[in-house]
Amino acid sequence: MSDWLRWLLIALCLVAGLLVVWRGRRQRRAFFPGLTWTRRKRERRRRGMVVSVLGWLAVALVVAGATGGGLLWFLGWPRLPAAGQFDVAQVLDLLKIALSVVAGFGGVVLLAVNYRKQRVAEDEHDLAIQRADREVVQKFNERFGSAAEQLAHDSPAVRLAGVYAMAGLADDWADKRQVCVDVLCGYLRITREEAGGEVEVREAILRVIRDRTRLSGELSWSALAFDFTGITIENADFARRKFSGEVLFDGAEFVGAEFAGEKVDFADGYLRSSSVAFFRCRFRAPVVDFSKLDFTFGRVVFDRCDFADLELDLSLGLEAQPPFVVPLLAENCRFERCRIELGRSGHGVKLADCVLDTVTIADAEEHRRTHPWPGNELRGGTSLPSHYVTP
Repeated sequence: MSDWLRWLLIALCLVAGLLVVWRGRRQRRAFFPGLTWTRRKRERRRRGMVVSVLGWLAVALVVAGATGGGLLWFLGWPRLPAAGQFDVAQVLDLLKIALSVVAGFGGVVLLAVNYRKQRVAEDEHDLAIQRADREVVQKFNERFGSAAEQLAHDSPAVRLAGVYAMAGLADDWADKRQVCVDVLCGYLRITREEAGGEVEVREAILRVIRDRTRLSGELSWSALAFDFTGITIENADFARRKFSGEVLFDGAEFVGAEFAGEKVDFADGYLRSSSVAFFRCRFRAPVVDFSKLDFTFGRVVFDRCDFADLELDLSLGLEAQPPFVVPLLAENCRFERCRIELGRSGHGVKLADCVLDTVTIADAEEHRRTHPWPGNELRGGTSLPSHYVTP
């Protein structure tokens, strides 16, 4: 056989092996597209096993042929002696070599089978995980539906149970925790008759929110968003609580609540097309900050509130707004031993019918046109700049 013919046969073997391997990979992708089972499992596994074994055998044959051909080429393509010239020892050596080759091919087949078994086991494991995840999500959805039905029940006792069921689901279901909290806040925004245990239901919602926004809690809702738009918060205690997500108080009313701690910070808040009202609230923190509020037709109202021993920052940052706008109004409030910082926004603040006992008013622009503050009672040496005094 001529040299070129030998090299042609070796090249054909290499091409055939590569085609078999490529075909096996292509069929494997067809069988397992993203672990989506589209054919029968047994048929798919059997065909995938056969293709994998054939592919590895082809690779082994190509490697063996290439190795043998390279060795013969290196030796100058020597002629082998006739079969009759071999003695018994040489024949036994040839048989040993043949058996070693067969064992090598058997090892290749075993390697391919074990590899396919491992792949099948991994695929089944992934499918089991996906199936378990779907079952968990299904159970969560069932719990969500049950809790929502309880919240819509006519009986306040059932609604109260629904509050704790929804809160417990939020604790367990991290991916949909925000949805569960939105449902609880949405319940607070629904107008209901306050008779028949409804007050207890609403207090329970605020209590579960309070319990899960502690500064040092293992399970925290502090990073979530809370929409308290238009609700009434009465006698709520959020001391030593943390809210790092978006909290909306548009149109909310605080009744009987006390704001204490190191600082009460509403700075850089945003109000749009509604008001936030504080009714009969007590402010006892050393610093109460309402500075740099962004108003879009919104308003902050303090009605019958007490401020004592604190610094109140009302520098709203309203230099560009017209002088007839009064976004912050305090009526029938009591200020004791306070310092009220107005900055350049005195025209946007109005105090009416309030008691000011030992209060210092800090106004950056005394000659700016402002609203007069009518009906205020001044005590303890408190005095108002002339432009706030009613003519």
